[in-house]
Amino acid sequence: MKKLFILSLITFVFSAMFHAQIVETEKAMNTGVNTALVLEIPDSDKKIVEKVWRTYAKSFKAKVKKIKKSDELLTESPSISGFSKAGLKNIIVRFEQKGDAVEFISWFELRDQFLGSYRYPEEFDEAQKFLLNFGLEVAKEYTLMELDDEEKVLKKMGNDLKKLEKEKENSEKAIADYKQKIIEAEADIENNIIEQQRKRDEIEAQTGAIEVVRKKLANLNN
Repeated sequence: MKKLFILSLITFVFSAMFHAQIVETEKAMNTGVNTALVLEIPDSDKKIVEKVWRTYAKSFKAKVKKIKKSDELLTESPSISGFSKAGLKNIIVRFEQKGDAVEFISWFELRDQFLGSYRYPEEFDEAQKFLLNFGLEVAKEYTLMELDDEEKVLKKMGNDLKKLEKEKENSEKAIADYKQKIIEAEADIENNIIEQQRKRDEIEAQTGAIEVVRKKLANLNN
């Protein structure tokens, strides 16, 4: 129940934010000037918004295609509740980059005219809900992108940690190798000292032997 309340609260906050930015106005389009609903989406890029729109339209069984010689998209026969009386045929949309925001312009083409709040107040409310939900989908997409970026940062941190752990392991191994070499070198020194003393003794003995031979030679000369 608590999770449901939090989700409802988040939805309300997003809805309130986007609702304040939906404007009904007259806008020029490929067939002339008609009533449009304009949704301003802050901190967004029109390529991302268009991508989300194409996915969003599929959930309403609508096909999206480019209108020739225009920068508008035709969203054909979307299955949206609340439009049965007016007969929703198509939704034409256009994306305009306005600084850091995207102006999402939509024309709801009905059976006999374009949607307006005066003649079709109930359907207009449904259209607003439809656009608010689309705004939420855009927010979700950017949140997923943010999550992906954060996960990439986390992955890099994990790789950096593994690298540091490997460096520590290598350093510890090097220290162990150096310690072993020191032990071996100390043993070599001890053996060297012993060998030096043995060699001195041999030299002393040999010196004595030479002295004996010299005396023998001296005696022979006399």
